Amino acid sequence: MYKIFSKLYDKFMKYSDYGAWENQMEELIKEGKPNGNTLLDIGCGTGELLLRMAKNYKCDGMDLSEDMLKIAFKKLKHREVGLFLGNMIDFDTGKTYDIMVSLFDTVNHILTLDELECHFKSVYKSLNPNGIYIFDVVDRKFMNEMFPNDLFVDNRKDLTCIWEHEIDGGIDYIDATYFLKNSRGSWDKFTESYTKKIFTEDEIKKSVLNANLKLIKILINDKIAGKRNIYLLKK
Repeated sequence: MYKIFSKLYDKFMKYSDYGAWENQMEELIKEGKPNGNTLLDIGCGTGELLLRMAKNYKCDGMDLSEDMLKIAFKKLKHREVGLFLGNMIDFDTGKTYDIMVSLFDTVNHILTLDELECHFKSVYKSLNPNGIYIFDVVDRKFMNEMFPNDLFVDNRKDLTCIWEHEIDGGIDYIDATYFLKNSRGSWDKFTESYTKKIFTEDEIKKSVLNANLKLIKILINDKIAGKRNIYLLKK
């Protein structure tokens, strides 16, 4: 997964405000009051958030994409950050944590309610007593606004992204085409496909309850990367 996107991810996310994400996490960690400072970033991607959080926390990262982790490893090689290849649905790094985070609507890549509940149960097992889990999800309105006429286009000086979208059986399918300008001045073309699922607030709450986690807060944030719901859970 994300074999192609991993090569373009940092360029695609060039204008993302990671500092704002870090500040939001700090606010919610303070509110959640975990007992310690060990942290796991689930779906850590190329490690940009870990670079920042590792200043104040003992961090690990996990991702399903080996290609993403290879890039993260290069960024974090001078920091004491462990990186794990794993599926967020059912995972075990062999360690437990005081804090877990999963950002940039990573949880929306889970495709069924059974898998969502399994994810929360894995989180529960890997959290220390009084530990917290922070994650964000997007809703159907977000997707509709992102894909007017089922199309998203991001055209930049050296990168063009075209995402074609459709919904089938309750799953959002995205066929992505990328044009990347190379050192010769011509353009290389890459294609890749992704899937996402929009869960309702009630579905998430029920899955959280079934995993024996406590819902502390749902925060609506529309300042960082479009309107999204950020959940704070506690063990």
